[in-house]
Order: sequence, then C-alpha cells, then structure tokens
Amino acid sequence: MISVEEAKELVFNQIKPPESVNLDIAEALGCVVYSDIYSPYDQPSFTNSAMDGYAVVSTKMNERFRVVGEIKAGDSISYNLNPGEAVRVFTGAKIPEQADSIVIQENVRVENDYIYVIEPIKKGAFIRGVGSMMKQGDLALKKGTVLNAAAIGFLASMGFCTVRVFKNPNISIITTGDEIVKPGKPLNPGQIYESNSFALAASLKAVNIKPIDILKADDNKAHLSMQIKEGLSNSDILILTGGISVGKYDLVFETLKEFGVQSIFYKVAQKPGKPFFAGKLGHKLIFALPGNPAAVLVCFYEYIFPVIRQLQGFKAPYLNYQKLALLKPIRINENRAQFIRAKIMPKGIMPLDGQDSFMLHSFALADALIYVPKGTQIIEKNEEVEVHLLPI
Repeated sequence: MISVEEAKELVFNQIKPPESVNLDIAEALGCVVYSDIYSPYDQPSFTNSAMDGYAVVSTKMNERFRVVGEIKAGDSISYNLNPGEAVRVFTGAKIPEQADSIVIQENVRVENDYIYVIEPIKKGAFIRGVGSMMKQGDLALKKGTVLNAAAIGFLASMGFCTVRVFKNPNISIITTGDEIVKPGKPLNPGQIYESNSFALAASLKAVNIKPIDILKADDNKAHLSMQIKEGLSNSDILILTGGISVGKYDLVFETLKEFGVQSIFYKVAQKPGKPFFAGKLGHKLIFALPGNPAAVLVCFYEYIFPVIRQLQGFKAPYLNYQKLALLKPIRINENRAQFIRAKIMPKGIMPLDGQDSFMLHSFALADALIYVPKGTQIIEKNEEVEVHLLPI
C-alpha cells in the first residue's frame, strides 16, 4: 500500500490541463476567471454627482445662487453654467462641464429660485470624475479571481454579459450493491438505504457542480459494465462507490481493467478508505471508493475535491488546514494514517465519537478532519495536530 502523500502526488500528476468556457455572468458565481479582464472604457465615462445637491462653480460661504435647471440620473440635458448659477442634480446625474463642486442638499437653504449655502464649499466635493474608478485598458480582474457577487456586479457595470472562466469537469456517480435501496422505498431484510450518491451530489453542489449522471449498478458484471460504459461516455471524472474490495461480489476493480482503465494506485495506507482505487482512461479520471459512507466522504474530500478545484482554476485546491490543540488524547492501534472526524471548539479541536467507517452521524456533526500521519500511535491532550477544514 502506498502512503497518503504518495497517492495525492500520483493523482495530481495525472490531471489534464484545465479548460475554459464562456458563461453568462448570471451563471458564473463561484467560478474562476480564466484570463485577465481589462476595462473596455473609462469608469465612470462621464463626470457625475456622488450626492443629491446642486452643481456650482465653487465660491465663498453664504453665496447666493440662482437655480437654472435640474438634471436627474440618465438625463442627457446640458447646461452652460455661469457664475452665480446652480443646477439641481441627483446622485449619478451628469453635471455641467463648468461645475467644480457639488453642494449637498443638506447644506443649502432654498428660497424661491435661489439657494443659500450654509456651509463652506469644498472645491471638487462629491464629484466623480471620468475614469476615477478605472481607466480604459486598466486591469479590472486578474486571472484566477474567484467571482463573488460583487465581481459579477462589477463585470455587469463594465458592460460584460459573458465571462471566460475555468470549465467545470463533467462528473458522474455510480453506486454499487444489491443491498442498497433508494430512500422512500420499503426495506426488505438485509437491505439498507443508499446514501453515498446523495452525499457526493451534495458535496459536488458545494463546488458548483451538478453530476451528469447518478447511476446504480447491481452486483453482476453485465449490469456493472453497462453502467460504467454509460458513466464514462460523457464524464471527465467517474466516481464509483462500493465493490472495490476483495470479496466475491466486489467486481469493480476487474471490470474497470476490462475497460482499459490504467491503475494510478490501488489501496492506500489510511483509515477510513483503505480499499481505494484511482485510475485513468485517456484524460478521464476514475475513482472507485469503498462503500462505507464515512470512507466515501474522506476519500472525496482528501483526493477528489482538490482534483476538481485544480481543474476549476483554484490556486490552492486542497482543503484549508491549520494547527490546533487537541482537546482529548488520541490512541491509534493500526499502522495507517488516520482521518478523524472532529469539531472545532473555542480552545482547540475535539475528536468525535463514532469513528467507524460506516458511521455517518459523526461526519454530519464534524467541521474538520484531524490528520494523523502513519506511524503515530499516541497524541496527548493539548498537543498540536494538523486539522483539515471541511467546506460547508
């Protein structure tokens, strides 16, 4: 068996170069900008008012101005402003060329067609000059920028309706096993409800991906082969759960070999998730995970999640991690790396009860995984441990 570190390196060496796609900006939230974006024009493109008030040529306190007109946002009307005159303006309105200040409406007294300034006028106050936010040709968003809500709005403000981003990989899921039943149907003796596809689909949704297919394969080679063929047909990444160990009905490994899938590794010195296969077929990546739900999620977050993030253009694809003090001791009996479900507390990290690979309840409560390297047997309370932060 190879180590966790070796397995991760082997998988990353097989990742194909990321691709790009043009998306409507309304669909691009959370995506990563594929190439530098430059401003197509000055922003703002005209001199306008930052506040509701009056456009004037700056003068002394208590000066009287005659109001000669009004401009609201969106108006194209123009005034030739003379000394002693003012134009009523509203936020975003284009101001007369001669104006060098905006007197906000709170600082004037209005009498008939005149205003009287009651505070000193500051030259240039509340005026947004041409290009004051950005000049034409300025770098607006760098390659690698993650598009949040503000970035989407910023693109729209520059007139962009599409944006080139890193393309999401197409991903399909296959769950295997005669014993699994879709939730909502009655269970017969010996059957269990299938949860892996729901957990994986939800995990993919958190990284902005909807699976192309979610398939179920019975424990017979013909049906498994049919589902693998379907899953491989339109996917960049195929994820299988169950059937990858060495039992009589564990058919996944041999069936993948018959499809020509080349092994990257099979079995990792870790718990949970030891019987874990990674392979490739051309540029396609295939991951066959154990059937136990906790093992499925550990393998997803530690291996598949960073592969997806790399293809999506993220500069730091792995789970975020930090060092935290252990709030109760850990005892390890096996010579394998361990991923321990845990909860971050104000004073450190607390390992949770229920660490068996079939126990999903502790994963539902966890917000982190404690990584214990192979060879470690005892970690005492208050020692610092490596903590991998689970995404929401």
